[in-house]
Amino acid sequence: MSYRVILTVKETRGDRPCGYYKVGDKITFHGAEIVKDESDRLCLFALSAVFPYITALSRETPKEDWINRKETLQCPDDGRPVIFTIDREPL
Repeated sequence: MSYRVILTVKETRGDRPCGYYKVGDKITFHGAEIVKDESDRLCLFALSAVFPYITALSRETPKEDWINRKETLQCPDDGRPVIFTIDREPL
């Protein structure tokens, strides 16, 4: 089974907000594709951080697999990181 993966901005941290994302913004993946019509702005730094997880999140994995316990992903900006929640929808 394949999954649509939706990352939603849960919060931004730091002394000033992220210049790209605000709470509620989404990035939607269908396999290797970023679904542009269902995504807000795309930051290369955030994408580089979440990219390794998207393959595992997009496919069926055993229930005990660590990826199924993953609830959030974070961009690598140390001054104003963005925290994304993860939702998976069967296709």
